[in-house]
Amino acid sequence: MTRYAVLAGCSEKEDFRQKSLCDMYTFLKSFAGGAWADKEILILPAGVNVSMLKLILRRIAESGTDFLFLYFCGNGHDRLTADGFTVGATEIKRIYIEETCENQVAVFDACENLVSDDAAEAPVWDAVDFDANAAVSAINAEDVCRTNGQLLAAARILGDEALGRIKGSLWLSGCTAGIGGERPVLGADGSGVYTAAFTESLGAADTMLDFTAADRNARFACSVVHEYRAVSFAEHNRGS
Repeated sequence: MTRYAVLAGCSEKEDFRQKSLCDMYTFLKSFAGGAWADKEILILPAGVNVSMLKLILRRIAESGTDFLFLYFCGNGHDRLTADGFTVGATEIKRIYIEETCENQVAVFDACENLVSDDAAEAPVWDAVDFDANAAVSAINAEDVCRTNGQLLAAARILGDEALGRIKGSLWLSGCTAGIGGERPVLGADGSGVYTAAFTESLGAADTMLDFTAADRNARFACSVVHEYRAVSFAEHNRGS
């Protein structure tokens, strides 16, 4: 099975990336996250416009990709729309992605915490020079996993068997648990609470990966944070 991941952020500050974007990349690279190779992951830290996204997805489709994982990291002002969502003021429609391949998972969250490139290990790929046929090459197990236990861990979470269970499109969003039902819940440091809880849930799974269960756990974590803030705000007002 060939797989490919596209991680798109919207940092407008040069030489900086969103922390949640880096956290998702780190998770995919880990054994718990499936030990994805760098050639399987496309990082777009400065955002993506419609024409660029269509170009990338078209090349991925032409390569015969079996599974596509997309992560869009917006900011606190991004929102869901009737047929998609916005990332950095760019509206992304679901149909753009659904036409790419048969099986895919798209995750949408937000992050206002920026980290410098010096602290971010994820490589940045130039979409102009991007070659999907080369990018989706198979993982070299000797380079990625050194023991049978590590191989099993990688296969358990985002291996072929787990990805093979995904049929059609699965859309997961941290916005649904935010303020007013749209705004994402951010942590004290400005990172996406949904992303942190989502990757933690996947990494801690004792059985085969379940994206839907991880999404429920992440949204529950967001609701807890939101409720805590509401109570704290009310108590603060009473004490004023």
